[in-house]
Amino acid sequence: MTAADASRDRLRALLGLTEGTPDGARLAPRPDDSTPDGAESVEIRVPGKEEGVPAFLLRPEPARASGAAVVLVAGHGRGIDDLVEPDGYHDALARKLVAAGMTVLCPEMISFGRRRFARPGGAVPEDPAESTCGIDAARHLLHGAPVMGARVADARAAAQALRTLPGVDPQRVGVAGGSGGGAVALLLAAVEPSIAASLVATYFSSFAASIASIRHCPCNIVPGLLPELEMADIAALIAPRPLVIEAGEQDPIFPIEATREAFAALGPVWEATGGPAPQLVVEEGGHAFRGARSLELLAARL
Repeated sequence: MTAADASRDRLRALLGLTEGTPDGARLAPRPDDSTPDGAESVEIRVPGKEEGVPAFLLRPEPARASGAAVVLVAGHGRGIDDLVEPDGYHDALARKLVAAGMTVLCPEMISFGRRRFARPGGAVPEDPAESTCGIDAARHLLHGAPVMGARVADARAAAQALRTLPGVDPQRVGVAGGSGGGAVALLLAAVEPSIAASLVATYFSSFAASIASIRHCPCNIVPGLLPELEMADIAALIAPRPLVIEAGEQDPIFPIEATREAFAALGPVWEATGGPAPQLVVEEGGHAFRGARSLELLAARL
């Protein structure tokens, strides 16, 4: 076993991913009166699990389809709706990927959108943009695993389901996400070698400079990661596969200085493994995932 294999196994254990890649994950239609135009409302079903994962599926026009596909993960907000309709952070990224010829599956993460749980007393927040991350983080930790691990598991099942769709090349399924979705994208690509390429936006910096120093949602906490595995150590597990990182020059919660420092450590890892060098796209703004250049780079790699 190589050092990378040992680190990957350790990361899986910390996330509570004791099972292998789901076998038999598939998509099924899901009734939803609020499905945006151009999207299909589906559910990701995994054998042995009673509850499916709500998701939106978007497909390109047949003449534009490239065979590539992406699991697109939302950050904090309304969940998958923000990936399809313009908002202040995601800017309808799913539609941009579809326009580039890719099939896109947007799984709803635990505590976002349609998967918000009731607060103590039984009430679910009325505002769909209000997450229940703090409650869900505590619930999962009480059961011995972080909520971030459950999100990674759901995204992993989404990738498996995508590979079964007609017109999708099973070898060309990637993952993308920003902020909390960027955390899922980074971790999924690190623990799952079958992910062909990854785009991590407005998240990659260092735990020391961000999660451990600046106020963040408790759903980001994965007990035991530090000091053993910093963000750069986790990203290194993606090599030699393509990795694109997007960051905001003025991001107040993921400092750009830490991003540049951590990114500088990745080059030698990819050189040693012979893969295409990771790419860092720095946008002028703050904490926002626009994908003006990073989505093109991801599409080119897939």
